[in-house]
Amino acid sequence: MGLGCLSLKAQNLKDVFVDPSDNGKIFSEFLYDLEKKYGVDFIFDEQKIQALTVNGIQERIRIIDYLDYYLVQYKVVKTHDNILFIVDKHLGEEFGKRKDNYVAVKANTKGGIVTLEGVVTDAGTDDPIVGAQVYISKLNKGALTDVNGRFKFSVDPDTYKIDIRFVGYETTTLIVAFSPYGDQQQIESSIFPESKELDGVTITAERIDRNVTSELTGVEALGIETIKSLPTFLGEVDPIKSLTTLPGVSTVGELSSGFNVRGGETGQNLILQDGATIYNPAHMFGFFSAFNPDMVSDVVLYKGGGPANFGSRVSSVLDVKLRNGDAGKHKVSGGVGLVSSRLTVEGPIKRSKSSYLLGGRISYSNWLLKATDDIQLQNSSAEFYDVTAKVFQTINENNFITVSGYRSSDGFQLASDSTFSWETTNASIRWDHTFNQNLSSSVNVASSNYLSKVDNPDPIEGFTYENAINNIRLKAEFNYSKDDKLKLLAGIEGEGLIIEPGRLEPLIEGSNVIGSDMNDQRALETAAYLQSNVQLSAKLSLSAGLRYSRFMRLGSDEIYKFDYADINGRYPAIVDTLVYEDGDVIKSFGGLEPRVSLRFLLSESSSLKASYYRGYQYLHLISNTTSTTPQDYWVASGPYLKPAMGDQFSLGAFKNFKDNVYELSVEGFYKQVSNSIDYIEGADITLNPSLEAGLTSGKGLAYGVEFLLKKNQGTVNGWIAYTFSRSLRKFDSDVHETKVINKGDYYPATYDQPHNLSLVFNYRLGGRATFSTNFSYSTGRPITIPVSKFSYEAYLSVLNYSERNEYRIPDYHRLDFSLTIKDKPRKNKRFMGEWIISVFNVYSRNNAYSIFFDRYGKASKLSVLGSAFPSISYNFTF
Repeated sequence: MGLGCLSLKAQNLKDVFVDPSDNGKIFSEFLYDLEKKYGVDFIFDEQKIQALTVNGIQERIRIIDYLDYYLVQYKVVKTHDNILFIVDKHLGEEFGKRKDNYVAVKANTKGGIVTLEGVVTDAGTDDPIVGAQVYISKLNKGALTDVNGRFKFSVDPDTYKIDIRFVGYETTTLIVAFSPYGDQQQIESSIFPESKELDGVTITAERIDRNVTSELTGVEALGIETIKSLPTFLGEVDPIKSLTTLPGVSTVGELSSGFNVRGGETGQNLILQDGATIYNPAHMFGFFSAFNPDMVSDVVLYKGGGPANFGSRVSSVLDVKLRNGDAGKHKVSGGVGLVSSRLTVEGPIKRSKSSYLLGGRISYSNWLLKATDDIQLQNSSAEFYDVTAKVFQTINENNFITVSGYRSSDGFQLASDSTFSWETTNASIRWDHTFNQNLSSSVNVASSNYLSKVDNPDPIEGFTYENAINNIRLKAEFNYSKDDKLKLLAGIEGEGLIIEPGRLEPLIEGSNVIGSDMNDQRALETAAYLQSNVQLSAKLSLSAGLRYSRFMRLGSDEIYKFDYADINGRYPAIVDTLVYEDGDVIKSFGGLEPRVSLRFLLSESSSLKASYYRGYQYLHLISNTTSTTPQDYWVASGPYLKPAMGDQFSLGAFKNFKDNVYELSVEGFYKQVSNSIDYIEGADITLNPSLEAGLTSGKGLAYGVEFLLKKNQGTVNGWIAYTFSRSLRKFDSDVHETKVINKGDYYPATYDQPHNLSLVFNYRLGGRATFSTNFSYSTGRPITIPVSKFSYEAYLSVLNYSERNEYRIPDYHRLDFSLTIKDKPRKNKRFMGEWIISVFNVYSRNNAYSIFFDRYGKASKLSVLGSAFPSISYNFTF
């Protein structure tokens, strides 16, 4: 960009002439001389035209006419009487010469860093747009507008292409430059609601070449529009199921409440919603997600462990952010389906200052069970509800308060058998403060309470069993950025935990059940961390973090001492009991958790990345089932259970094609987890005061390669994701032979699925309809089966089982599709809706979830969804 001389009065460009005497001059110097002489401003990229020289001038001619003739690879756009934009030809063809797309911000360009700020409003109502994304692609820099629709950047005085996006509105792109003669002090952009369907669907609203430019490896970010584009089960949009279509993320089947990341256990994922922990991310044993899709803003999964501000788990971090309510006007949205409905309301509390967002979902699936031909299902019930709320308050231009809450409850009963139920109650409050344009801080306090129960109504053996985990977390951090080349994040956090491993009580008086209560476990986990992102050169950037965590297991509690020389059956004799009072430190652990990631740009559209991550996990999920159930519970590390320690290495290559329309990536990983736990043969892990004696500690090993080919936009888009991986475990103990599994050799984990393939395809049918389909395939998971039997007539049958997880169930595959038909848009029409018709498991694949054997060795296959499930639902907003 030319730097005009302020001492001269600016002239009109139509009065600026050049003549043959200018031939031979270096082109950039030629433009600078004109700026100084006439007080005009030419906005151009000096690097792109520095090799050009002035030639071909045969007579005195207006500068505008000459530039149009000479710069055939560029477009020349006059936006003001004295300001001329010289832009790349493809940008000029995209925007033509519409002056509204070119913005000259008034600034003194001699002073170095300048402030670029602006406001985004609704073109029809002039209401500020809250949460619009303002993105500068050249700087890989973005911001969201605040409750007043405002945004602010500190940048060099250069020329930038800026994209402004907001769900339900047309994307606006501006070419913005700084000029002493600019007529605007800030950007004022009015964006228009979509009046017709776009020609294609954009996979994510984030930077489209983020996969290449980001320093971190193993990061998957899904916008809510992407999640909603996938086929649904019974009309329910599911962020968790959406993640399992991506490489490195898998699940063991339909009846699964969790997910596995890069060969890790379900209990090794940290799941957060606005900073509060979600211990069970599913409704109805995994059929529905715990997250209300109408309230979700972003879903980010860190498969490589995440930056230093995340800890406590060794496999992954799933960070779910709720959006803010509309601070400009009140809105209602929702959906009605065959088995569930949802409703969301939002609007301003004080216009442009504060907003509320409140949403709820409820199921009514019992009618569907009663309509089946199965007697057991007719007498069963399944139901859930959840409520999510968020309030956003602007204190002043530098201080913001956010309060979030979440409550969910599930209940399931099979025939007249036990009723399984679980509930979550979370709350969080966050204070964000801005000190200056480089430094900001945030303080977050969050509490999470999870309770699961099993009620058996039998009049003789009836009981109530429950377990729970409760925590409260305080986190404070400072965020510093300077010139986009250095970013620092430093913080501390502390978490207090109370775990109730299990309590059994008779359901009614006179029951034969004898009550039992395991001691509560108390713990305190603290951490301090520093994360930095440094641009080392134009091609090389570094993301490095260091986290130190410390964990203390606290009293009161009783810890048994075991004598493994005296084994009674499978358990050692208890020779002593250590009693700890309230506040006593039973056992403490701690360690450094470094993580580093390097990115090297091979070109503007390709890069190589390498990373290393170490993390500690001080909590263990105890389960002897494949999937999470209400009988699973958490225990804290202590004298017999050491914290898990995970080390992960990854290396990847990333390439984008055709202006980022296509992206291709190949990423390999290798992960080791020490102090993994499993149960010994025949162990009883429910209400066992000697639980540690029934568990064994060993190693986990996972490695694999992930492939992803994605088309991000267009009438046809989608992706192909394939993962080859192995997840192995090894338990070889010198404590006692009962703690050795499979002779101390490596064996497949229950969730080991070497091959995983997902095909996602979206096709825009005309203006209002979209067809989506998803095909998934995975290797059957490992199981243990009887390989021989000893029997004596009809009175005795003893099964001899194989090595643990030596065999596999049949491979899994499924095809789904959906058709979304939007209401015809009309001007000034506030009510909008869409119909979603979907079929889950199109060709009725009878996938085995598990295979069971009775006492005689007869096999029975459990298939959760053995037939096609069609559904229809209607979504609306007004």
